[in-house]
Amino acid sequence: PLFSLRNLTVLDLGTNFIKVADLAVFKKFPALKFIDLSLNKISPSSGDNNFYGFCSNSRISVEQYNGQVLQEMHYFRYDVYERNCRSKDKEAASYQSSVKEDCLKYGETLDLSRNNVFFINPSDFQGLSSLRCLNLSGNAISQTLNGSEFSYLSELKYLDFSNNRVDLLYQTAFSELKSLEILDLSNNQHYFLAEGVTHVLNFMKNLAYLRKLMMNENDISTTIDTGMESQSLRILEFRGNRLDVLWMDGNAKYLSFFKNLSNLEELDISFNSLNFVPHDAFEAMPPKLKLLNLTNNRLKSFNWGNLYYLKKLVTLDLSNNLLTTVPRELSNCSSSLQELMLRNNHIQHLTKHFLRGAFKLRYLDLSSNKIEIIKKSSFPENVINNLKMLLLHGNPFKCNCEAVWFVWWINQTQVTIPLLATDVTCAGPGAHKGRSVVFLDLYTCELDTSYLILFTVSASTILSFMVLTVMNHLYFWDVWYSYHYCTAKLKGYRRLSLPDACYDAFIACDNEDPAVNEWVMEELVERLEDQKARQFNLCLEVRDWLPGQPVFDNLSQSIQMSKKTIFVLTNKYIKSGSFKTTFYMAHQRLLDEKMDVIILIFLEKVLQKSRYVRLRKRLCRSSVLEWPTNPQCQPYFWQCLKNAIATSNSLAYNKLLQETV
Repeated sequence: PLFSLRNLTVLDLGTNFIKVADLAVFKKFPALKFIDLSLNKISPSSGDNNFYGFCSNSRISVEQYNGQVLQEMHYFRYDVYERNCRSKDKEAASYQSSVKEDCLKYGETLDLSRNNVFFINPSDFQGLSSLRCLNLSGNAISQTLNGSEFSYLSELKYLDFSNNRVDLLYQTAFSELKSLEILDLSNNQHYFLAEGVTHVLNFMKNLAYLRKLMMNENDISTTIDTGMESQSLRILEFRGNRLDVLWMDGNAKYLSFFKNLSNLEELDISFNSLNFVPHDAFEAMPPKLKLLNLTNNRLKSFNWGNLYYLKKLVTLDLSNNLLTTVPRELSNCSSSLQELMLRNNHIQHLTKHFLRGAFKLRYLDLSSNKIEIIKKSSFPENVINNLKMLLLHGNPFKCNCEAVWFVWWINQTQVTIPLLATDVTCAGPGAHKGRSVVFLDLYTCELDTSYLILFTVSASTILSFMVLTVMNHLYFWDVWYSYHYCTAKLKGYRRLSLPDACYDAFIACDNEDPAVNEWVMEELVERLEDQKARQFNLCLEVRDWLPGQPVFDNLSQSIQMSKKTIFVLTNKYIKSGSFKTTFYMAHQRLLDEKMDVIILIFLEKVLQKSRYVRLRKRLCRSSVLEWPTNPQCQPYFWQCLKNAIATSNSLAYNKLLQETV
């Protein structure tokens, strides 16, 4: 009965549970432009004709793949009480096709999306050479295309192959579509996620008229080709892939991934998890690129100087990243840029000469950042007055006197600023918080210069007189003391002579080593303190330190109140922090008082290669002693130690070296 409708242009048979469709029947409608067979159960037949027949073997897997379709269908339910049928969901007010407008404008269109067409035979489209647009999205097609599947559709202009499982193994894929201009391969990530599967992306070089390619949401992270190649492609949508893997730091294989797209003008690489864009990748960008979309990545920084390589860039979108800075001077980075989007980043301030010389800029989006102040030097009027659109909403502006110029310019400019009255608001101070910046009272910040100067001079004079009077009354003696102290400081300062030391030597050793403690108490103390001939007064940590007093205070007093500091060295002791601290404090006396008070006793063979020890042996050999292994040599050791304690180290220095110095 429909054959009589000679002027029928649109035939919608979607969501009718159709299992078999004779596509040849539609030739009998001469004016038919659009056939909608989406959301049915059409599946490929095993015959040679162009009927699509039901295939029970694939029904389960395809319906699982298209599970989302079930949520969009409107099934009716029967109401037992009201005895009528009503829709579970409200139907759309008007007809909405899943076919895109770009597809419909080419002419005769066939929509087979979201069916069970899991395999394509070349004969399926025999006799449909008049088709210009074909939608096969959402069919779970997992076929390896070799360039013969669409041989009867040589005049096809638009092919929607999204939401399938295409396997790009052969370079000849889609090569039979000689007139194809737009190809959509989005959401075909099934084989791109599989490990060990070969992917060929150079199939497009066989499509001489291809203008637009969509490869979104495919998670592409590997390919045998080092790049894509096409002489005709103008627009490439590559969002939702893994360029962060292809451009991994240290891997230069894919840095020229887009270089051979010689006529590409628009490139969308958003949602690619990029932390940075390599310098060499910018250098290898297509020379005619006009639009670059880098939104929704993870960019924390952006090398603005790399824009130099994009001579024809018009639009740059860096929205929804983690950027904190803007270029120092945009015009030095790009002289062709007309649209710059920096929405939803972490930018806190604008550089001093941000827009200086950017006369071609027409669109600037700085919304949803953390900008508090916009200064005149960042926004020169001869640049921003040329803008057609400026977006500033979602920033925590400070409405103080620093914002006077900015508010004044907003109130008199002709530039379009969306949401100016509602969302371009003040974050502070408290009185202005939440109010639009346009309501800031400019007169509260305006003061006549002459009155300001007179007020400053008079107030300064009065305050100075009051301060001097009060200071003279309260702090005269403090000032007098400070004067004399500074005078003495300028004339020079000498350390006062210390009273006679209480001890002849302070013994620094490893008190946690029983053997060392035994040697100190039974040998050293007995030989130096208990001898009748000549007695020395020694300072020992375990005996002479005050209990409860901080360790550093005890240590400092012991070194300062002793004529010499004797270090009893073992392997374990020289590695301890106690030795280092004690040595530094003893050595500090050489710097402060020019007194060398250090004597080294080696109980073990340590620091044999130490430059300090070797130099000390050369300068003052008597202050470096080793405990002899031969008992008969011990009396000589004790005599040398007594001499070292009793005499000044400066007198024992090598005379030849003293004269040389």
